[in-house]
Formats: sequence, C-alpha cells, structure tokens
Amino acid sequence: MALLKLLIFATVSYLGYHYSSTLFENDRFFSHLSTLEREMTFRTEAGFYYMFYKTIVEAPSFLEGWDLLVNDSGTEYPSHINTLQRFNVYPEVVLGGMFRVFRSVVTSLDMMDSFIQCYGIDRGKDLPRVQSCVGAGDLSIFYVNCIFVLTGLHVGFLFLMGCHLSDNILGGILAVSAVFFNYGECSRVQWIPPLRESFSCPFILLQIMIVSIMLKSGSSKLKQVSLILATVCLALPWQFSQFVLFTQTASLFGSYSLSFLTKEQVTPVLDSVFVGFAFATLFQFLNTMLISSMYVSAYLAFKVVILTNRHVKFSNKVLQFCKDAVVFLLVAVSYKAGSAWVLQLSDDAHIFNILRSKFSDYKDFHTLLYTCSKAFDFIDVEVFQVLSLTLLLPTTIAVLARLFFVFGRAVIQGTVPAPLIPVPEVHSSEEKANGKKKKSKQVSGEKASDEPVSEENCVSKHTYLTYHVFQFVCYLGMAVILMRLKLFMTPHMCLLASLVANNFVLPQNEKSRYVIVFLLLGAMTIYGYPNIQDQLNRQGEFNNPQQETLFDWVSRKTAPNAVFAGPMPLTANLRLSTGRYIVNHPHYEDAGMRDRTYLVYQLFSRAPGERIYNSLKSLQVQYAVLDKFWCTKNRPKTGCAIPELWDFVDPEHSGKNTFCDDVPKYKHLFELAYSNSQYRVLKLN
Repeated sequence: MALLKLLIFATVSYLGYHYSSTLFENDRFFSHLSTLEREMTFRTEAGFYYMFYKTIVEAPSFLEGWDLLVNDSGTEYPSHINTLQRFNVYPEVVLGGMFRVFRSVVTSLDMMDSFIQCYGIDRGKDLPRVQSCVGAGDLSIFYVNCIFVLTGLHVGFLFLMGCHLSDNILGGILAVSAVFFNYGECSRVQWIPPLRESFSCPFILLQIMIVSIMLKSGSSKLKQVSLILATVCLALPWQFSQFVLFTQTASLFGSYSLSFLTKEQVTPVLDSVFVGFAFATLFQFLNTMLISSMYVSAYLAFKVVILTNRHVKFSNKVLQFCKDAVVFLLVAVSYKAGSAWVLQLSDDAHIFNILRSKFSDYKDFHTLLYTCSKAFDFIDVEVFQVLSLTLLLPTTIAVLARLFFVFGRAVIQGTVPAPLIPVPEVHSSEEKANGKKKKSKQVSGEKASDEPVSEENCVSKHTYLTYHVFQFVCYLGMAVILMRLKLFMTPHMCLLASLVANNFVLPQNEKSRYVIVFLLLGAMTIYGYPNIQDQLNRQGEFNNPQQETLFDWVSRKTAPNAVFAGPMPLTANLRLSTGRYIVNHPHYEDAGMRDRTYLVYQLFSRAPGERIYNSLKSLQVQYAVLDKFWCTKNRPKTGCAIPELWDFVDPEHSGKNTFCDDVPKYKHLFELAYSNSQYRVLKLN
C-alpha cells in the first residue's frame, strides 16, 4: 500500500508540473520569446523578485551576488538597503545558487550544448529578429521550471493530505481530482510563476499535514524537526506567511479551548512552529515586521491561555471558550500594539486600513490603490458558481454539516470526549506488550476491529478534524474579504471533500466507499473536464513593442547609474532589464516605500508641476516615466483611475488638467527625452 501511495504521489506531482507548465507556455508562448521579452512577461512584483535571481546568477561569484543583495543601492535610490531583510528573496538566492552550480558542472563536463538550444525568431510587424534559447541552460527557463516542480509537489502533498484525512487512497485521489477540476480557483502559478505564493504554498500544505499528523497520532522528535523545517520553508518566501500562521494558531486555539485538543497535543505543535518562525526571522536579519507580527501575538496569547487554565477552568465548554477568547484577544492586541510602539513600526498599518475600508467609508490613497484591484475586492459570486458546478462546494458543505453536527452537539450537550492520544513508548517487555494493546485501541486511522465502537470513542479519535474545520473557516473568511486569498480556501475545500471517503464522516464499508467515491468523481467530471479543456485551449502570445523600445532607449541613451521614477509595475521591469536605479517599486509592505510612491504618483495628479518637480527632486530622480494608460480615466471600475484617486486625496485641484496634459507648460522643469505611443520619459532639469 505504501508503494502504491508513493507511485500515485509521483504521478500526480508530475501531472501538476506538466499541467501548470503547459498552461503557462500556451498563455505566453514563453519558449519563443527573447531574453528581454521573457523578463517583461514577469510583470510588477514578479519581475521585481526575478531581478534578485538574475543578480545572483550574473554576479562574478555567488558571494559577490550575496553582497550585492545585502548592500543594494539601486533598488530604493538613494538609500542603501539589505534586500534579504526587507524582501522575501531567499527562493531567488537558492535558485540562483543552484543555477550557478548546474552551469558550472555541465560546463566543466563540456555538456552545455545538451542543455540549451538557441534559434532565431522572426516576429513580423516590423519588429527585429531575436534569438530565443530553450533548455535548462537558460536562466529564465531554469527558474520557471523549478517553480513548476514545486507546483507539482504541491499537488502531490494534496494527495498525501487527502489520504491522511480520509485514511485511504481514495480520499487522496478525490482531493487531487477536485484540484484539477477547479485549477483556476486554486492557483495563479500557471499565469505568473514568480509570485511569492508559488514558493510558499507547497510548504504551507506540507506544514499543515505535519501538524495534522502530530495532532492525530502524537508527537515525536522527528515530527517536530520536520515541522520546524516546513515552517522555515513556508515563512521565508512570503511576507504574508505570518497571517497564515496566525490563522493556524487561532484554529488550534479554537479546538483547544473547546476541549477537542489537549495541552499535550497542541504544545509541541505551537513550540515547533514558533521555533521555525524564529529561524526565519533570524534569516531575515531580525525583520521587525516579523517580530511584531500577528502570528507572534497569537502564539504568546495562546501560551498565556494555557497558563491561566492551570488555575481557572470552567466545566461549561461555552463559558470556558469565552474566557479563553477574552484572554487571547487581550494579550494578542496588547503585544501587537506594544511591540509596534516600541519598534516604531507602521509597515503593516495598510493591512488594517484595507480591512477597515472593507467595512466602513474609510479611504486613503494607499487603500484605494489596493481595493481598486480586483484581486483585493470581495470574492465574486462567480467563484462559488464554478465550485458548485464541479460539485466541490456542495460536497464541502455536506462534509462540514456532518462535522458541525457531531462536534457541535458535543459542545452543546457538554459531552466533548477526551481525545485519544497514543501512549508513550515503553521499554520493559511486559509494559511493551500492554502498551501495544493500548495503542491499537487509541491510535486513530488504524483498521477497526470487529468490536462495536461507541460514538463517543469514535468522535474522540477524530477530534483533530476540528482543527481543519477552524482552519477552513479562517481561509473562507480571508477569501470572502480578499478574492486573491481564494488560493487558500479552494485547496482546503478539496481536502475537506476527501473526507467523503472517511468512515467517520460518512459511514460506509469498503465496497460502498468505492461506489460513493467513483460516483462523486463521475459527477464532478461532467463540468470539471470541460474546465480542464477550456484552460488547455487558452492560447496567447506576449508582445509589448512599446516597452521593449523604451528599455532599448534607456539602455543606450542613459548612464548606468541614472535614476528613474514611474509606475510601480514599470520601474520593477526597468530595473530588471536595464539595471538602472529606481526610487519606487511594487513591494508596498514598507511604510517608507508607500511614502515614496505617494510622491512619485503625483506625476498622474492635477497638482502644479512645481510641486511635482520638488517631490521628485527630493528623491534625487533624474528621469520620470509617464504611462499613457495611467494618465487617463479608462478603468473598468469607476473612481479607480489614478487621476480620480488624486481627486479624492487632493480635492483642491480637482477639475484641473492633469500633469500629463500640462507637461508642455513646464518645459523649464521637465525636458521630453523620449516618447512613443505608450510612454514618455521626462528628464528633470
């Protein structure tokens, strides 16, 4: 059985790799693009992070590349920053190091020609012929393929997690099938590979699986070390990981406070995750945003709750939960506010402002930049319609209804059974024999005997499932508020769907289990298979000649240390492809960068040219790039054009011409250095 599970894991992992890489190739025609075009496909933050990988690869040595990242003077000119502390670029450091080793080995063996093939591409439309290279020897192909390998592992981990939750392989197959049928709602890696979530999500799932195994079958040193490593791997690539760990801690708290999990179960998990997060914080040079994170607040609050329960404990479960929740919130809020005050930290203030804007009339420039993006809007009803047609939503609702009924009744009736935890290993022969007898009855997931099992005993073996219920509720709330976060909700729905094959959730024998699972798979396929076909039939080709000619002019006509300002998506690619210095970029989690962007985006306001000139000069900008699209009001969502944002922020100048329209009036301040149909470059006098 273990061999079969390993074989299926390898198969679905390969399918995940192949499917995501095929969708990406179909959408971008990536294999036929030049090096510059490939870099331009990595828009906004994707190009920003890819830049650090390119820095490591092209540096004279790995250590010199490391030094360039630790002492970066061109990404936030004129400031010198440690990018390893400020940004989550360790994936690029690792992949850059791997590529350097790979290139060195194949070159020394005189085998590079076997790993890279180059040919000319005639692009037509009066565009010059370019060279395109494919194979692992090309740095961009190597980079995206490594990401797709991680995506494949993500699918493989989903299979293993489905097997774990359902106690059989059928549950794993059901979970993976649901993922492929709803792939567009589960991932964005097939469209934008370099996103931080592409590196973090596989390890988030692995970490959740280790946590679930520890809750189900007990802790051990090996499991704790594995959990620490998985936590490090999920925390380093993505700044949002602190919120993922916060929801995990809150979910564990809910299960513990309602007595579904014991202190002995949750303490090893809590401490291992905290150690892993502490290592990640150290690797990021004690990033203050992590020290003051909501996760650390929740961890400390949970530990205080466990401590107080030694002295104050209520028999009524609802009353106990209310007491624990009050203590948890008081400690978490106190630490969060206190640490932010001590560290003088406001980097994550925009997150709370975004949430505030969702449920009130509050608006400011920065929240509007976020909420005008569809990814940061409330979730679309269409998402639930798609999930309903593939039967994933109805299946999840049915599973949750069963779990809520069983566990909710236990809470209301005050009959929450004590979780059955495996007994510790014993050493004497007599104790070992007795221990085996006890263990056979206490470890959940083992084959049931012919003896009748009471409902209470059955529930006690599955109390770890309450953690997954709470975790899904957190993910659902996140997705509803910010549609981008459906990438957490939908995969977890697939995992909950695997519980259809679990005898606790749906009483069944072995034969009926096969019938139920395959009937459900068949029904899911009716709309799921056309979804797969629609995605595979999506064809596209990247082409952006205006940006290409802009970058060509910048590379030829400006000094290597020239300083640029402009729209965040553009400046990231400009730095990547030309190496020129920039003053603003898409990593918007830093308060100082938000202040810089506010000054730079006055280029698209109605403010006087003198004010804009002085703002740019304060950042030592030499060239400012105007994007025609950013200068106009043509946006799908009313009030979301940049000039309209400024009308709200700066009503004094509302109704006047934009600076884009009035540039000729300020020839004494700005000189038109370059222009094409999309872009204008202004040189500051």
